[in-house]
Parts: sequence; C-alpha cells; structure tokens
Amino acid sequence: MSKKSEYEIERDKQTAINKKAMASLTAEQMQTIVELKRDLGSALSMLADCNDLYLSDINKLDAAFHKLNSHFNMDHSYR
Repeated sequence: MSKKSEYEIERDKQTAINKKAMASLTAEQMQTIVELKRDLGSALSMLADCNDLYLSDINKLDAAFHKLNSHFNMDHSYR
C-alpha cells in the first residue's frame, strides 16, 4: 500500500470531522439538510438545462432557506 499524500491525510481528517458532526445533528436538522440538497440540486439542474427556473423551484428554495435558518438558529435575513 502506498503512503498517503498530504492532501489525502487532510481529506480523511476532514471526512472524519464531518461524519462526527453529522452524527450529532437532530433528526429535523438532518432532514432539513437532505431537503435543501435535493431542492438546490433540482433548481440548479433546471437552471443548467433550461436557463430558467420554475416558480415551484423558487418556492422550494425559499422554504428550504427558512427551515435552514430555523433548525440552525440563523437569522432569516437574505444576506
């Protein structure tokens, strides 16, 4: 087995930190992240395919934004 590069060591360390942090999330926080990833992916896919965005995509992004703010104690400002 070859020796890991500095990049691989750092990547593995960060992966372990992320895994530990994800394990400590509440069920609602984890669901919020899953939904946000899905809705962002859908919106970005629509933008890439059509250079357009449906109003339903905007509504999903807005809902995901406010869930993110609620479940992670962030303010609801857009900036």
